[in-house]
Amino acid sequence: MSTTLEAIIRCPACRAGKPVREGETYVCPACGHRYPVVGGIPRLLEDVPADSQQIQRVFDFEHRRFEDSWYTRFEPRLVEQFLDECRLPREFFTGKRALDAGCGSGRWSYALAELGADLVAFDLTSGGIESAHANLGERDNVTICQANVFEPPFEDESFDFVMSWGVLHHTPDTRKAFERLVPLVRPGGTMFVMVYEKHSPVMFFFTDILRWFMRRLSDERRYDAMRHLVVHNPRVAAVLGRFLMISYAAPDSDLDEKTLQFGLFDAYSPRYNHLHTSPEVEGWFREAGFEQVTTLDTGGAVRVRGVRKA
Repeated sequence: MSTTLEAIIRCPACRAGKPVREGETYVCPACGHRYPVVGGIPRLLEDVPADSQQIQRVFDFEHRRFEDSWYTRFEPRLVEQFLDECRLPREFFTGKRALDAGCGSGRWSYALAELGADLVAFDLTSGGIESAHANLGERDNVTICQANVFEPPFEDESFDFVMSWGVLHHTPDTRKAFERLVPLVRPGGTMFVMVYEKHSPVMFFFTDILRWFMRRLSDERRYDAMRHLVVHNPRVAAVLGRFLMISYAAPDSDLDEKTLQFGLFDAYSPRYNHLHTSPEVEGWFREAGFEQVTTLDTGGAVRVRGVRKA
């Protein structure tokens, strides 16, 4: 693990103290809070609030199975995919301190590390950070910890690049989660977020009804049930897709059935799945003091990037 954490750590409980490592524990000199280091990973969070415990559980289940999905397997292609997502040049990241807020099992963390960033990555789930740590933990330019996006354990203005991809809409309040990350961006630094797009009201109406039933299954049974929403017949997929979130298994696609099943579990499991428009998210950036606010091609998701005013 890099030495970056010691430079930027801040107690998430009191925000006043700078926790110091004592053996396998970080101790805050200001309030006395203690944060254990488990499996080589600092666990810099207090008890998870009740409204987030379901989210933590289902994503912990998912992240421990990240190798089921083509999208989340650690391979060099992820670097090009990430650059296409954020639309920034490769050289932009070299030597910059970057934060992957809600890193999951670490696919974009891998890309940022490969691009030469001094990377800090955190997630609410043990499964996510342990998967990421298993693949990236020995790199000198990577720091991984467990934390809550509403209580990030870092000093303000610590990062040149802050990213949260596909995470904020799964929290109790997307905008509040966004606002908790804003202070971490240095003046002149860049922030990039992806959240679900508000579209297809009929499809989301019926999908939310099915979600309600699916969430009453155990995580294991729900994961298995997602196989039945992978459709192989194009005509059936075209009809069902108007009313439900499904996946079409096209015969010429590179995506295998397990990958599609994994993605559907991600879509149907969380308690929160907030939807937003591009103008709405752009407004958050501008009100938070960002300029050069840019909405990238959406394709079912809202991707917005901005530069914090110096």
